[in-house]
Amino acid sequence: MASNNEYSNTYCDITSGQQQQSQSHSHMNFHMANQIPHVVTSNSTIVQQQSTLAATQGMQISQLSALINQEDGNNGSNVDTDNLSSSQVRIYRDPATAPLRKLSVDLIKTYKGINEELLPRSGIYNDGYDDEEHDYIIHLGEIIANRYQIQRHLGKGSFGQVAKAYDKLEKQDVAIKIIKNKKPFHDQAEIEIKLLEMVNSHHSDFRHYVVNLKTHFIWHNHLCLVFELLSYNLYELVKNSNYRGVSLHLTRKFGYQIVTALAFLSSPNLKIIHCDLKPENVLLCNPKRSAIKIIDFGSSCQVGNRIYQYIQSRFYRSPEILLGLPYDAAIDMWSLGCILVELHTGEALFTGSNEFDQLMRIIEVIGMPPKHMLDMASKTKKYFYKNDDGSYMCQRTCGKQYRQPGSRSLSEIIGVDSGGPSGRRLGECGHTPEEYNKFKDLIERILVFDPKTRITPQNALKHCFLNRVNENNSSNNNKNQSVTNNQVVLSPLFQLLISLLVCFSGMGLTGQHFPKIQLESEFLSVSI
Repeated sequence: MASNNEYSNTYCDITSGQQQQSQSHSHMNFHMANQIPHVVTSNSTIVQQQSTLAATQGMQISQLSALINQEDGNNGSNVDTDNLSSSQVRIYRDPATAPLRKLSVDLIKTYKGINEELLPRSGIYNDGYDDEEHDYIIHLGEIIANRYQIQRHLGKGSFGQVAKAYDKLEKQDVAIKIIKNKKPFHDQAEIEIKLLEMVNSHHSDFRHYVVNLKTHFIWHNHLCLVFELLSYNLYELVKNSNYRGVSLHLTRKFGYQIVTALAFLSSPNLKIIHCDLKPENVLLCNPKRSAIKIIDFGSSCQVGNRIYQYIQSRFYRSPEILLGLPYDAAIDMWSLGCILVELHTGEALFTGSNEFDQLMRIIEVIGMPPKHMLDMASKTKKYFYKNDDGSYMCQRTCGKQYRQPGSRSLSEIIGVDSGGPSGRRLGECGHTPEEYNKFKDLIERILVFDPKTRITPQNALKHCFLNRVNENNSSNNNKNQSVTNNQVVLSPLFQLLISLLVCFSGMGLTGQHFPKIQLESEFLSVSI
């Protein structure tokens, strides 16, 4: 559904101010607000809340800076940044969003945004519970369903809005997605619930790469979905790097997790197509760790049960969608390829202002689409005209000049031989031409016009750029498994010590005659 792709359902606890982004990056930071219908908050309370939120909005997501600067010296999916020295942590900040700016020059703008959050809207529909857009009117402090106390308003989209709440039963913070009181949005949310319940029902570790839907219920005619509360999204991570991008090491770790999630979602038992994969829909579980989860299944469907033709945010929209061809789970892999490049370069790979511009920018990098695709596509005439010999050429546009097909080199974009994007990674550990060539090869296998020849998630996990993470995980898992199964190899010295203990025991000696020896499982396999 087109309207839902202009927003991402970011179930995260953040306040990064009012961000101005491109159309494809119009994501939502879901600020949660507490709702008490027909209850008026006192002026003193509002002023106090304004001051608190002003200070909060002035704070930047500096916790991400340490994560951004993690390099290849770290193994595993979790990056511990607690022990980094101040010299190791570089903070990149957009001056326009700095706390001092928000509390001085932009003070009026800051308070205006806060007022919009704190002051309740007028009730128009649904006995005064809904506003003019059929959204539930959120009030701070309201307890929903006798369980969830609304704390903050996190964001708004065409589907409805998301609020942060405290679950009084489970004693934890959650994110509640409150759907508009309109049947089309209600029906779409029902599909999202069905798909997420399918995911949650699978007893697989891979389901942990997908946001957890805790429960759902109806509140004043609004369908409400309760999710676990997550942290910042990957677009905010890139933004916090001052759009310089993150290291290849971190790009690899994010990529491995997303590909693993896509392999799980596209498995025969699920066959789920996300349909709106983008940096805003991939969230960190913790601002200091690299573990992520995929969110927003509001546009998702199953293979063979496609609902919408106009899907995916434009910057990450696959060629088959642009051309009007049938699609499957391969469209999510295309989006992933765009995301990986953006994570490392700090800039979206294809930044089309409309669908025509988007496809032309893709052609500049990977060349012309195959003839057989253009012969079958329903939108071919929108982009190409056919020559007498049956070949195709791009339509001409007024005032817009494009490079020759395939002339914009991916090697130059990611800086294979020049030390990374704009040479920024020259000399950095883990950013050798060899590593960049591995990265480029993976991207080239993903960004393929024909979805039938595009690399699958299952094969991508075996690719040399990603399997390094797999090897590290396998090594850790094997080590843990060996300890769990008590398959411990004792060193000769430990074997001798145990033999002596047995011997002393036979002589009637006990622990009081010699020092107590504790054999910790983590030391048993260490050679001495």
